[in-house]
Amino acid sequence: MFLRAPCKINLTLDVFNKKESTDIYHSLDSLVVPFGEPADELRIYIEPADNKNSITLTCNDSQLPIDNRNLAYRAADMYLERIDKPCHIKIELYKRIPAEAGLGGGSSNAAAVLRALNTHFNNIIDQRTLMAMAARLGSDVSLFLAEKPVRMRGHGEIIESLNFELPSLYGVIVRPDTGVSTAHAYALLDSIQNRQPGTSTEQLLSHLCNNKQNSTDINELLTTSLSNDFESVVLAAYPTIAKAYDMIVTSGALRALLCGSGSAVFGLARNIQHAEQIANLLTPHFPFTTIVSSAIPETFVISQL
Repeated sequence: MFLRAPCKINLTLDVFNKKESTDIYHSLDSLVVPFGEPADELRIYIEPADNKNSITLTCNDSQLPIDNRNLAYRAADMYLERIDKPCHIKIELYKRIPAEAGLGGGSSNAAAVLRALNTHFNNIIDQRTLMAMAARLGSDVSLFLAEKPVRMRGHGEIIESLNFELPSLYGVIVRPDTGVSTAHAYALLDSIQNRQPGTSTEQLLSHLCNNKQNSTDINELLTTSLSNDFESVVLAAYPTIAKAYDMIVTSGALRALLCGSGSAVFGLARNIQHAEQIANLLTPHFPFTTIVSSAIPETFVISQL
């Protein structure tokens, strides 16, 4: 099977403080949108086995693990344990989504593996159970199973459909020559005493719901509503990311926004032509610049090899 694993952009990301010092994870509230580019590519081969599972993972990025430290590998392992049908699985992973960028590449790979295997086995696992499995793998995995814009809450396990259709969005993504580990980004937030978490998700959803008749241009609304609690602390700690953020603004984007916990930065554009203009200005300055769109009708298609 062949399928693509798209990236995601958190249009809003409210990060709540841990309720107890013993808590491992923060609770989140976020409006998340899948974008078709950049997207990783996966080729998955499945053969029946006599009595024991085996999983082989290869990757074009030699910096990434190809054992059970990789989410795609763990997703395959979890799925096979659940269905109890011995198989040999080979996964060929071609990475296009940069690592430590806040774009959800590893989580998207895991969701793609779950989707592909469940398709192969005729949806033997129901969607509710598959979502629960995804949540155990990682906080962003479940949202990619939804295959559409969603509200994500809790530790990423609460996925809610929107009661309106979000128009297609366009822009650019820049990833400077710096990565940000998720753990460090959370540590930066936790270091702020008496920090007040944002409320941007609830506010933006309310505005969008009230704007179903498109009385206000979507780009005008997003220009003033995009928000990310990580933004202030990550930009302060990483000058190269702050520079990328500023350059996106000066290149004419309607709004710059840190992607997840970073290091990538999204620049909102009016349309695809505007995105191309911005990308042309930014490409000479960064190792990774790409035009992105949420108009992705074929992104989640699974093809037979």
